[in-house]
Amino acid sequence: MDKCKRKNNLILIFTIMIVLAFAAIISTSEAFGATKGTVSDKAGLNVRKGPGTDYSVLYALSYGETFDVLATTNDKAGEKWYRIYARGQEGYVIAKYAKVEETDDYIYNKTFEENLTAQGFPESYKEYLRKLHAAHPKWVFKAQKTGLNWNDVIAKQSIVGRNLIHESYPDSWKSKEYGAYDPSTGKYVIFDSGGYVAASESIIKYYVDPRNFLDETGIFQFMSHSYDSSTQTKSGLQSLVAGTFLAGTFPEKSTKYPTYSDVIMDAGKQSKANPYVLASMILVEQGSDGRGHSISGTENGYKGLYNFFNINAYKTSSHSAVENGLIYARTKGWTTRVKSIIEGAAYYAKEYINNNQNTQYLKKFNMMNGLSSVATHQYMTNVKGAADEASRLRQGYSSIMDTALTFNIPVYNNMPAVACSQPGKGNNDYFLKSLSVSGYSLMPAFNMYTSDYELVVPANVTSVTINAAARDSGAKVSGSGKINLTGNTTKVTVIVTSSSGATKKYNITIAKEVGSEANPTSSKYKIGKQITGVGFNTSVSTFKSNIKAPTGYTLKVTNSSGKEVTSGNVGTGMNVVLYKGGSAVKSIPVVIKGDVNGDGKLTSADVLFAQRHIIKTYTLSGVYLNGADINGDGKLGSVDVLYMQRHIVGTYTIKN
Repeated sequence: MDKCKRKNNLILIFTIMIVLAFAAIISTSEAFGATKGTVSDKAGLNVRKGPGTDYSVLYALSYGETFDVLATTNDKAGEKWYRIYARGQEGYVIAKYAKVEETDDYIYNKTFEENLTAQGFPESYKEYLRKLHAAHPKWVFKAQKTGLNWNDVIAKQSIVGRNLIHESYPDSWKSKEYGAYDPSTGKYVIFDSGGYVAASESIIKYYVDPRNFLDETGIFQFMSHSYDSSTQTKSGLQSLVAGTFLAGTFPEKSTKYPTYSDVIMDAGKQSKANPYVLASMILVEQGSDGRGHSISGTENGYKGLYNFFNINAYKTSSHSAVENGLIYARTKGWTTRVKSIIEGAAYYAKEYINNNQNTQYLKKFNMMNGLSSVATHQYMTNVKGAADEASRLRQGYSSIMDTALTFNIPVYNNMPAVACSQPGKGNNDYFLKSLSVSGYSLMPAFNMYTSDYELVVPANVTSVTINAAARDSGAKVSGSGKINLTGNTTKVTVIVTSSSGATKKYNITIAKEVGSEANPTSSKYKIGKQITGVGFNTSVSTFKSNIKAPTGYTLKVTNSSGKEVTSGNVGTGMNVVLYKGGSAVKSIPVVIKGDVNGDGKLTSADVLFAQRHIIKTYTLSGVYLNGADINGDGKLGSVDVLYMQRHIVGTYTIKN
C-alpha cells in the first residue's frame, strides 16, 4: 500500500476512534426505564444545560425534591451525571448529590406531555394520566371542557335530594342540611326506596371530581357509550357478566336469543348503545343475582311486566320506586323481557347518549348541557352510581385493555388545586347551636341553617364580642371572640369544622352607623335614637309611607328577629334599617307607648307583662321597657300600669 495512502487511512481511523471515544464520554451511556431521583444534598442541587459545571445553571432543586431520570452520562472529566426532567423542562445534575431508584412510574414523554397540554388538562390531572400512559401507552385521553365553574357545579349538585347515598354508609357521607336531617330526632330523611338519604357535599365533591377516578378502573366511567362493533364483542360481554344472572340462558326460550348476552348485544346494535354499558346498568339496577323486583314479572298488580333499566322508577308518596317503574312498563307494553331490554336500550340511547350524556359520568351528572341542566335529567340519584358501573365496564374490556381506547374526561374552571378527598371519620354536623354579638341583635335572628348576618353598631364602637357554640361536641369553632372593628364595615367569618373535617362558614357584616346626614326623615314621627309617635294599629305600609330614606339609601322594616316585615302592624321592637350599596348602615328601633309585647296594640297582655315586671316575675328591657314607661319618668311603676288599664277601658288616651 502507498505510504501516503496508509498514512491517510491511519489518520482517518484515529480520528474516528477519537470521535467515538469523545462521544462515549459526553453522550448517553445508559438509558433508564422509569427512574426517580431525589436530591440528597441538603444544600440543594443545580440543574444545568449540559453535563458539566461549565454549563450554565437553569434552576436549582431543593433538598428532598424529586425528578425523572431520563439517562446517565459522563462529563469530560469522567464524572457521572443524570439527564433529568423536572419543573417542566430537561436538564443535567451531577449524580453524587442525588439518590435514584427504579420504579414502575411514567417516564417523561415529550409528545405525550405536549398533547396533554394541547388538550387543556390542568397540571393536577397530569400526574394520574402519566401513570395510565405508562401502563397503557395506546390509550387516548381527551379533555372534555365543560365551561362550568367548579363551585357553581357543586352548589347545584348539593341541592338536597339531587344526590343520594345509602344510609348504611358513614355519617360523614350523609347530609345534615335543612330537609335532609331532623336535628330534633337525629334521623335522616329517606328520599328513595331501600334507605337512600341525601349525600353530603363532601362526598358529592369526591364523586364529581374526575381526578379521583383516573385509575385503571374508575376511568371507564369516561368511556363513550356509543356502539362500536370493533371493540364490543359477545366474548367481551360474557366476560363482563360472568358470575351474574346475565351469564345464564335467557328465560324466554328463543332461537334468536339463547342467552342474555345475545339479547344485550342485539339491543346495543339496534340502539347504537354500548352493550357493555347496557349490561352494567342492568346489574347495578337489578343486582348481580337478578332479584330486583322490577324484573321478577310476579309483582302483585303488575304481573307480566318488566323494567330492566328501572326507567321512571322513583319513589313518590303514593307508589314505591318499583311500582312507578312497572307502571311505566305497562304504558310501554313491556310484557316480555326482550321488549324491556331492546326498547329500554333505545330509550337510553335517545334520552342520554344523544343528549350529551354519552358516558357513565355524564349520564349521572349531566355536565355538558349548560349550568341550568346540571343535577337534572340524571339517570340515577345514587352519587356513586357512575363509579360503581365503571368497574363492571372495565371487566368487559379486560381482554383488550392494551388497545387504543379513548376516554373523554371532564375539566372544570377554577377547580381545587388537588383532588377532593373522601370525607373522614366522624359526622358532618358543622352547624352552630348559637351565634350572638354581646349587646346587639343580629339581623336576621340566628338560625343554624342561615349563613349570612348583618349588624349595625354606633359609630364610636371599636370592638365587639362574638359568641359562638357548635351543636356537636366534636366540632371546632374558630373566628369568634373579641373582634376589632376597622373602617366603616368589618366582615367576620366564623368557621365550624365538623368531626369529619367538613367546614361551614357563618358570615357577619358589622357596619358602623353613618352620620346624622344619613338619618331617615318623617313629618309624622319623631326620629332620633328611637322612632316614636307611631299610633296603635299602624300598618307597615302606612308607616313606611310616612318615612323618607335619604338620597342614595333604601330602607326596610324588620322585626326583632331581623326578618323584613311587609304586612301587618308596626310594633315596639321593630326596626327601620337603612341600606346603602346593599349593606345595612343604620338601624333605628321603634317604640310605641303602651305596646309592650310588640304587636302594635295595647291589650291586657301588655298590662300583664308590665305587672309581672313590677313584681319581678318577668323582666322587660330596652325598647320594651321604654314602651311600658307611659309617663316618661324613666321607670316602670304602678302609675304606668294604671294609665294602660284606663286606656283599655276608655277613660284615658295614651298619645304616641
